[in-house]
Amino acid sequence: MLKTLDILLGMTVIMLIASMAVTVLTQLISGLLNLRGKNLARGLSDLLQQIDPNLQRNIAEQITRSVLTHPMISSVGQRLGDTIHREEFVKLLMDFAAGEVPQNHAHPLSEEAKQLLLQLLAQNGIDNPQETADKVRGHALRLELSNPELAANVRHGIALLTEANSRLLGKINGWFDQTIDRVSGRFTASSRAVSLICSIIVVAAIQLDSLDVINRLSMDDKLRDTLIAKAFVLEQTQAAGGQQPALNIDAVKAELNTLQQLGVIDVVNSSEDWCRHWERVNPMGLVLSVFLLSLGAPFWYGALQNLLKLRGTLAGKDDRQRQERQTQQPPEAAPQA
Repeated sequence: MLKTLDILLGMTVIMLIASMAVTVLTQLISGLLNLRGKNLARGLSDLLQQIDPNLQRNIAEQITRSVLTHPMISSVGQRLGDTIHREEFVKLLMDFAAGEVPQNHAHPLSEEAKQLLLQLLAQNGIDNPQETADKVRGHALRLELSNPELAANVRHGIALLTEANSRLLGKINGWFDQTIDRVSGRFTASSRAVSLICSIIVVAAIQLDSLDVINRLSMDDKLRDTLIAKAFVLEQTQAAGGQQPALNIDAVKAELNTLQQLGVIDVVNSSEDWCRHWERVNPMGLVLSVFLLSLGAPFWYGALQNLLKLRGTLAGKDDRQRQERQTQQPPEAAPQA
């Protein structure tokens, strides 16, 4: 029983290290593609069309892009911001309609979009966006003076409800949270797709054959012991730092190098060697590896912790049984007649 558990534990360590590589690659690709920002832009465009069904899609997207590339929302130039609060969204709409745009803004509204935004605000109770925005800021300052203990978002929320109470605010407050929930769902789905692609890339690159690994773990006691020791190191690292192993390129490269030295994976340096090594791998083992890696690093880290706890319990039980057998005295032989 303990040997079977050790095989599972060794397999979990390997999958955790490989899945860390998948996670790093997924984060890199998601960041380059700006998946969060793009999904947020889509959600806010949907929200604008919910406020005004007659608003053209290209205009809604232009307004949204202008909002998410505002210097106070986007941290990098023309890159879409990936976080915006409800109060920020309302105030920026009023600022853009009033023509208050920073000089370093990468995507200011066209005149057509500005006029349509003014029309949208007027139809929903904001006839003078500049005056309303000034009143909101003034009320927020008075709240800060009279109630400094209030959080900034609470002050601005109260100021909007007091000075900009309108159909626009009602629609945004009524639909914003649901919109962000849908944005989160779409981002999760797109991240899973990227993670699956990255799993295929990692498995192909290191030629991780799960079936071969299981066979080796069942026969190689030294490999099992080494991976079990590595499991304790990973678990102690988490216990000391209060978080999962660091997901950075250098840490992942070091862990993959350890697996390569153990002969578990094979990172080749040339395309010829890579093609030649495909003759020795089991396609079903590669498919199984892709499936296992797609579960993600958090899953394998949780599995590692649970298996270590179970192993400690079984090892203690085996030690007690061994001590009991050693302390038991053999029955005395019967005297011969």
